[in-house]
Amino acid sequence: MIIDMHTHFTPEKLPEMRNLAGSNLWPIMEMTSEQTGNVLISGKVFRKLTNQSWDANRRIEDMDKEGIDIQVISPMPELLSYWFEPEDTLEFSRYINDKLSELVQVNPKRFYGLGMVPLQDPQLAARELKRLKKDFNLIGVEVGSNVNGRPIGDPYFHPFFEAAEEEGMAIFVHPLHPLGKERLIGPMQLQAYINFPFETGWAGASLITGGVLEKYPNLRIALSHGGGSLFSILPRLEHGWKTNESLKALMKKSPMEYGKKLYFDTLVYDELTLRHLINLIGTSNLLIGSDYPYLIREKSPGNRVKMLNLTEEVEKSIFKANSLKFLGI
Repeated sequence: MIIDMHTHFTPEKLPEMRNLAGSNLWPIMEMTSEQTGNVLISGKVFRKLTNQSWDANRRIEDMDKEGIDIQVISPMPELLSYWFEPEDTLEFSRYINDKLSELVQVNPKRFYGLGMVPLQDPQLAARELKRLKKDFNLIGVEVGSNVNGRPIGDPYFHPFFEAAEEEGMAIFVHPLHPLGKERLIGPMQLQAYINFPFETGWAGASLITGGVLEKYPNLRIALSHGGGSLFSILPRLEHGWKTNESLKALMKKSPMEYGKKLYFDTLVYDELTLRHLINLIGTSNLLIGSDYPYLIREKSPGNRVKMLNLTEEVEKSIFKANSLKFLGI
């Protein structure tokens, strides 16, 4: 069995939010055929989609072709909508969570769902986590790497993390609105290939230096894209912790120890990079991830792990057991 931890969802229809604050920034779905549509933001095409994003049968067809038994589905990150009024984002979130829940319920043996909450208001997000579990039957939540520029590890978000730990909800961190687009040479699509790994690394580092993993030791947090640049950062941070008294005062345990508490998907597109990831943090917190259904996705994501010639037991843990542990199943 292979569980794909990193897949995304956009419903076929989006709610009408244009009468609210920030109206032109609310996403709009424009169907271009029975099987395709464009997500528009400020009148411009943000992303072209196929029915892979919302059609359970189409997803299952692709899963069967690529050897995937279960998909863990989370919203398209741009839908997280942290840049609006919290109550408006809450309304939008409930719509997305409801539609995502419907897709999961079509075939609960093939799909698990991670919802979304208005994280710009951590207290409101904390309260909504309970509803996510009770009313929508979702087993975790996707969060952005930052919320309007505030890194996810900032103490501001502690009420949310406290509630997630209490409720036993899995947290999947995905890059969102990364820094540095002014440094790109080329089209803005390069952000997904260049900026996303840096953004994920900063998010992971903030969870360590911000004390989240120390304060809430039972949290289950996964970083997308193999943790991005965190694996260049961790050895440097480890050296700093050993040699710098101010860093030692900041973190009770070594950065590497905190890093090994996190989960990471396998979406690094390269066998040597995946080997380095395993050498650094081991295999017990490694999860399969594809980024389905987007152009950037890795098809048949289990194949790269098979190339590593790991033991059957380790392979099975990466394919299935680690994901079940992360999800709390």
